[in-house]
This record gives sequence, structure tokens and C-alpha cells, in this order.
Amino acid sequence: MQVVTRCLRTEIEHQQKLHGYSLTKLAELTRIPVGNLSSILSLNEASRSMTIGQLDTLAMVFNQAPGWQYELYPDECYSEDRLSRKRLVPYLVRCAEVGRYDCIEPIVSKLLDNQKNVSILFAVAEKLFQNEKPNESAYFYNLVIIY
Repeated sequence: MQVVTRCLRTEIEHQQKLHGYSLTKLAELTRIPVGNLSSILSLNEASRSMTIGQLDTLAMVFNQAPGWQYELYPDECYSEDRLSRKRLVPYLVRCAEVGRYDCIEPIVSKLLDNQKNVSILFAVAEKLFQNEKPNESAYFYNLVIIY
């Protein structure tokens, strides 16, 4: 039995081919500059990290539901075991907004290996509260209280 590891960039490349989009056409549809898109979709180590907004835009262009491929996005939030707060907070906010709690739980487990990261959960709760998402923010406020 062969184990297939899924990768965000290969999933996007698959959709790109499925829809018959060139890189230029995909850049035009997403309004992501072609150079940035090329760097984002590169499969080499130096590829540029993608924002959650860019992933959402790609999902929309590929006619996918909100939250498409969110389970593969956490790799964009970590580099060399360092976490990018500027990528992680918007990701967790979007996960909550679209109901992808299945993607939140593994991140929370990893985050809470270091107690200092509780501040990230608080930042997510505050952002959701500011966005008038009281139920979603309550989930994160409860995590802050628990931990």
C-alpha cells in the first residue's frame, strides 16, 4: 500500500490543470500578481508563504467551498518550527468563521506546547469579537480560560 502525502501546492496545481488555467490566467482571475503567484506556487524550499486570503481567493476561482484545503494550510504558518503569528491568527479566525473547527483543534494542541501562545488564542478571540462573531469568539475565550 502506497501512502500519498497531500500538499497544498500540488492540490492547487491539480485544480489549475483541471480548469485549464495558465499561471497568467490564474493571476488575472485571482488578482494576485503573476510573480507573487509563481513564487507562492513554487514547490521548492524558498517558496513564498501564502496568506489565508490568497487561499480563499484561489478556492473561489476554482469554485470550491469556503474552507477549501484549510487542513493543509498550517504548514504556511510554521517555518523551521517557528510560528508566524501574522499568518496563524487570520487562519484561525477564518477557520472559526467558516466552521472548520477540525482544523483548529490540532493547531491549538501544538500552540499550547508553549504557554506563551495563549496570547495568540486571545488575539483570535478578540478579532472574532470585533468582527461581531460572538459564538466563534466564545470558543477561543473558553480556550484561554482553560489554559
